[in-house]
This record gives sequence, structure tokens and C-alpha cells, in this order.
Amino acid sequence: MSSANFFNTMDKAFDLRTMVLTNKATYTVRVGSVSNNFIVDRVIEVVTTAGGNNLVITVPNGEYPGQKLLIILKTLGDDETVTVTTTTGDDCAMSAAGDFVSLEWIDDTVSGWQIVHSQVD
Repeated sequence: MSSANFFNTMDKAFDLRTMVLTNKATYTVRVGSVSNNFIVDRVIEVVTTAGGNNLVITVPNGEYPGQKLLIILKTLGDDETVTVTTTTGDDCAMSAAGDFVSLEWIDDTVSGWQIVHSQVD
């Protein structure tokens, strides 16, 4: 396999990672590493079905500049809040169905995770 094919395959594998969270209290995003290569959360969909289950999503530092993460509050069961906290960079809170935040990793010494686009109420 040529190196170009390897990196194309790796890029596509990152794009296929979707995690669906349902009524969890906390979740730590998997950003990848040498040891878990393709096991990386790329898109996180939050689906809540009952009230009172606020969710905290912790985003550790990324692994490479340009890494992207999309978090979507897809459905809301009651008045829950989904708080996104980053080790380095921007934080936000979502409280309405359809809210989302798109983050991109810059570098831990520069500015960490930055919000590229968001819709939060």
C-alpha cells in the first residue's frame, strides 16, 4: 500500500466515528492516540429522553492540528443542559434540541480547541 492510500484510509476512518449518548451524566471524548489509532469520536449525537440528566462532555487535548469534533444535541427529553468543557480552549453549553458546536483542534500551546461554528441557546 502506498503512503497516500494509507493516509486517505486513515482520514476516512476518522470521519466514520459517531458516538450516540443517551442519558449519561458524564462522557470523556476519545480523541485518538498512537495506541488506539482509529478509535476516535468525530461526531457526538446527544439524545436525552428523561428530565434531570444534565450531561457534561469533557474534551481532552487533540492529537493533531486540524482535528475536528461536532457535538449535536439531537433531541431533548426535558430541560437538560449539555455542557462541553475542553482541557485547553473554548467551552459551551447547549440547552435546546438542534443546538450544536463544531470544534477544531489548533495546538495545546497556541489556543487548543476553538469553536468553528455553533448554534447554542
